Amino acid sequence: MVINCPNKEKDFEGNEQMLKEDVTRKSGDNEKKIFSTFSEKHRYGKVRKLLSNRIRILTWIHRYNWQWFVNDFIAGITLGLTIIPESIACALLAGLPARYGLCSAFIGSFIYLVCGSIDTVIMGPTSLVALVSVQFTVGKPIEFAFILTFLSGIVQLIMGCLGMGYIFEFISMPVIKAFSSATAILVMESQIKVLLGIKYLVAGLIESMKTLLNRYQEANYADFVMGLCAIIFLIIFESFEKFSKRSSSNKVVRLLFRYLSFSRNTLIVVITATISYISLLHNCHIPYTLSKNALSGLPNVTLPQFIVETPEETYTFWRILTELNVGVFVIPIIGILTNISIGKLTPKGLVDTNQELLTVGLCNVAGSCVQSMPTSGAFTRYAISKACGLCTPLANLYSGVIVLLALSYLSPYFNFIPEATLAAILICSLFTLLDFKLPWRLWHDSKRDFIVWLVCFVVCIVSGVEVGLFASIIINVLHLLYLWARPEIAVKIQEIDDMQYICVTPGNAIYFPAINHLRDKVLKATAQSKQRIPVVIDCHKISGLDFTAAQGFVKLAGGLRHDTTEPDVAHDSSSCQSDNGADGFAGDTLLILYRMQVHLQKLIDNAGNLVFCDSEEKIREFLTQESLRNGFINLKEHIRASIDLGYKIEIE
Repeated sequence: MVINCPNKEKDFEGNEQMLKEDVTRKSGDNEKKIFSTFSEKHRYGKVRKLLSNRIRILTWIHRYNWQWFVNDFIAGITLGLTIIPESIACALLAGLPARYGLCSAFIGSFIYLVCGSIDTVIMGPTSLVALVSVQFTVGKPIEFAFILTFLSGIVQLIMGCLGMGYIFEFISMPVIKAFSSATAILVMESQIKVLLGIKYLVAGLIESMKTLLNRYQEANYADFVMGLCAIIFLIIFESFEKFSKRSSSNKVVRLLFRYLSFSRNTLIVVITATISYISLLHNCHIPYTLSKNALSGLPNVTLPQFIVETPEETYTFWRILTELNVGVFVIPIIGILTNISIGKLTPKGLVDTNQELLTVGLCNVAGSCVQSMPTSGAFTRYAISKACGLCTPLANLYSGVIVLLALSYLSPYFNFIPEATLAAILICSLFTLLDFKLPWRLWHDSKRDFIVWLVCFVVCIVSGVEVGLFASIIINVLHLLYLWARPEIAVKIQEIDDMQYICVTPGNAIYFPAINHLRDKVLKATAQSKQRIPVVIDCHKISGLDFTAAQGFVKLAGGLRHDTTEPDVAHDSSSCQSDNGADGFAGDTLLILYRMQVHLQKLIDNAGNLVFCDSEEKIREFLTQESLRNGFINLKEHIRASIDLGYKIEIE
C-alpha cells in the first residue's frame, strides 16, 4: 500500500525550523547564563577589590604565618610597654592629665589594625601633635582637646573622600627633615621647665623662653637631679642596642641587652615610680613633682560635648570653632604628615595617602568618643618596630590590649611617676630626630633645597611649626611654578651633511607660562646667527600642550618670517608679516617641529614656514630644500643631494 504524504516536506521543514529555534533559544539561554556569570564574577571582583583597598587587613591576613605572629607579638608587647610612658608624657605636654594620654593609645590601634596601610605605624599620641595642639587649647577647658580630635578626624575623612592626598606630594624631603628637627628642638625646650620644676603653660618658643628666663629662680633642684639621672639612665640603656649588635657576644646576652634597650622607658618609669611609692609609704616628703589626676578605670564611650559650660562662661560650638581657629586644619595635616614620612622610610617607600587620611580620620573620630587627644604614628615607635622585626599592623592589637590593661588596673599608680622622668623620656626620644647632616650636604649639593630647609627650620622655630610648614609648602609650590614657566631649554647649532640648523630641545611639557620663554630663546638664537638657517625644535620630551602654547608655536613661526637680524622686531611676532605674499615666503626662516606627538600636532594651526617631521631623513630633505632656496649649495651639490633623496634629475 502506498500512502501519499503531500505535507511531508512541509512537516520536515517545520520540524527543522523548530529544532533550529530550540537550539537558538538554548544557545541564547547559555549565553545569558555565561554573561550573567561573568557579570557576577566581575561585580564580585570589583567589590572585593574595593573592600581590600579600604579594609587592608584582607590583603595580608590570609598569608599570616607563625613567624609573622612571633615577630608581631614581640614587637607589640615591646611597643605597648613603650607607649604607656610616652602617652603619659604627651598628655602632660598637651596640658592634659596623664590618663588622657592612655585614652589616646588604644582605640586608634584597633582601627589601624583593620584599615592601616603602613606596616610599621603604631597609632597613639605623639609629642609633635601634642606640642602643636597645646597652642590652640592652652587656657581653655579640657573638652576643647576632645573636640579638636573630633574635628581633625572629620577634616581628614573629608580630604580622604575627596582624594586630596596629592596635596602632600608638595612636601619635599628637606621640608620634612627641617620640620622634624625644629619640632624636636621645640619639644625639648618645652620640657626644660619640667626638668627645673617650674610650672607655666604658654604657646610659642619665644614666649616660653621669656617666661623661663623670668622665673628661673623658682627652679627645684630635686626635679633637676631626678630628670638628669633619668636622662643618664636612658642614654646608657640606649647604648645597649649597639652592644647587642656585636657578633662576638653570646646570643642570649645580645638578646637580653637588645630588649633592655627597647624597654628603657618603661624601666625608668617603674624604677622612679617605685622609689616614690616606697617613700610615701614611709611618710617621707618627696621633694620632686609627681604627675597627678591619673584616674582609674576605662573611659566612657560618648560623643564629645559640643557645648562647653564653665563657671565663667558657656562656649557654643561656633565659639569653640572660633577659638580653635586654624588648628582644625593644622592638626590633621601635621598628624597625617608623620604617617606619610614613616611610610616613605619603609623599603617600598610608597604610601596610599588617601587611605591613610581615611584611616587616621576614623582613629581620631572614634578616639574623640573615648576622651582622646589627636593621634598619629610616631618616629620613635617606628624605630622600635623596625628593630623588633615587625611584619604587619597586628602589633597594634597587642599594644592596644596592654594600654587597656594599664588603664584598667595601673592608672592609680601613675600618680607616683615623677614629671621630670616623663620629661627625660620625651627629650631622649626626640633627640634622634635632630638631623643636621642633611643641611650640610644640601649646602654642597643643592643650594635651592638648602634654602627651603633653612626657611622651614627658622620659621618653625620662630613662628611655630604650622607656620613653618605652610611657608615651606608655598616656597616649594612657587619653585615648581617657576620650573613650569621656565623649563630647561637647550639651544645649539648642529649639522647634517654640512648643512647647519638651530636645534632647540625643551626639557618637558610646554604650557602657556613657558611658551614665551621658548619663543624668546629661539628668536634670540636666530637673531645671533650670521645667516638664515632653519630652526628644529625637538619635541620628543613634550608630553603636554595647551591651546595657548599651540598658538605660541604659530606666532613663533610668524616671528621667523622676516629678517631676524633686526633687533627691534626680533621679539615682536605680532608685527611680523611676510613681504612676499602667502605663497613664496622668500627670506623666511623654516621652523621644523621634530618628533611631536600626532595628537599635539592637531592643536597647532597651519603656517607656511612651519612643518612637522618624525625622522632625520625628513629633516635632511627640508634642510637641503632650504639650502637650495637660500643659495647655500650650488647646482652640483643640488644634483647630488637630489639623487641621494631619490629625485629624478633631468639634464638637457
